[in-house]
Amino acid sequence: MVFFNYATMQMAAKIVYYGPGLCGKTTNLHHIYAKTSPQSRGEMVSLETETDRTLFFDLLPIDVGVIGGFKTRLQLYTIPGQVFYNTTRKLVLKGVDGIVFVADSQKPMLDANLESFKNLRENLSEIGLSIDEIPLILQLNKRDLPNIAPVEDVLDIVDHERRYDYVEAVASRGDGVFETLKVISKLTLRTLRRRMTGEEPVKAAPRRPAADVAFRVREDAPVPEHKRGDLGTDPIPAYNPQPQPAPSFEIEPIEEVDLDDEIEVPPMPTIAEPPPHVPAPPPIEVAPPEPEPPAPLAPEPEIDFGQTEKQAKGEPDVKHVKVRSSVDIMAELESLRKRATQSAPKSTTKKEVSPLDALRHPPKPKRDVHRTVTLPMAPGTLAKSKKLRLTVSFENDGGVVQSQEQQLDLGETSDIQSLSVNLKFEDL
Repeated sequence: MVFFNYATMQMAAKIVYYGPGLCGKTTNLHHIYAKTSPQSRGEMVSLETETDRTLFFDLLPIDVGVIGGFKTRLQLYTIPGQVFYNTTRKLVLKGVDGIVFVADSQKPMLDANLESFKNLRENLSEIGLSIDEIPLILQLNKRDLPNIAPVEDVLDIVDHERRYDYVEAVASRGDGVFETLKVISKLTLRTLRRRMTGEEPVKAAPRRPAADVAFRVREDAPVPEHKRGDLGTDPIPAYNPQPQPAPSFEIEPIEEVDLDDEIEVPPMPTIAEPPPHVPAPPPIEVAPPEPEPPAPLAPEPEIDFGQTEKQAKGEPDVKHVKVRSSVDIMAELESLRKRATQSAPKSTTKKEVSPLDALRHPPKPKRDVHRTVTLPMAPGTLAKSKKLRLTVSFENDGGVVQSQEQQLDLGETSDIQSLSVNLKFEDL
């Protein structure tokens, strides 16, 4: 379900990348993030639990213009590919507006594609959604490998009815990544636009048949006191009709009339002659009003992701958020969706400063502060450690201003003699 923020006039549509493990879902988002201009993209977020470090999915908001008066953002998600994380898959699918199913084109992965597509259908059904009502596109990934199956064979596995569009892709080098994103974005925004303008009919709720109601009257039911009247407690006598004598009638004699007597007959009233016939005017034929032509629909906006030619080296910066359970994951997802549409209003009016005041009170230039801290450690500490937990606390005379904790994976440390960590703090 699309998320609306009427305070900022923004809406966020949710697009989920679904597919088997290691099919290229996260690679798609990494390429989109690296090739999208910073003005159009948000931050990439990874939610991780304490026990499942491999649990990884992203939230990547992208601006795609204004639709229906709302500034529209696309929020891209990936789901864990392993079947073990099926509960998390359902949490990510809640409120989905569009789906990209990434299929692995390798021949040994055809069964995994089928299993993942069935799992998608089942998970949508369990959360009250239908796969037939959600925009969906297929991405046939890894088309550069030598052991790939033909396109028709992959489609026969996941879409034997040929209901969905598909894009051939090589996500590792960016082929077909933005083509897939543009197609699913158009399908999703078109569906949302129809819902907002009322073009899509609302399905009526099925009517339930009325239950048959049977009534039964007890013969020995007592008569309530307020309905007895003056009968009291006496029983009602049985009705026994008796024959009654027929009533007598008296007939008066009719007065005799002599037919020879003259009878005065009152004169008949004169009837005025009817006016001459005037023909009725012919009926006026009124032409039925011509039906008004339907108002032309506004053209669909062109989707521009602000792609850049330069691609950042290495993996994109990802914000890691630690969560404890699936309940925390759902709460964190909703918080991230709301935060993406709560852009702070920028002040357009600047305080005017006279030249004289500018000379008296010149602005202080910003400066960079560099500090180096060396911490001695006991022998063998690095060789036994796998993680480094940093707690940074900024304080003043009034107490703690801000405190933040960050955890870093050190990997294999058996042959490390020293460790150097560079920390950079920016006042945004």
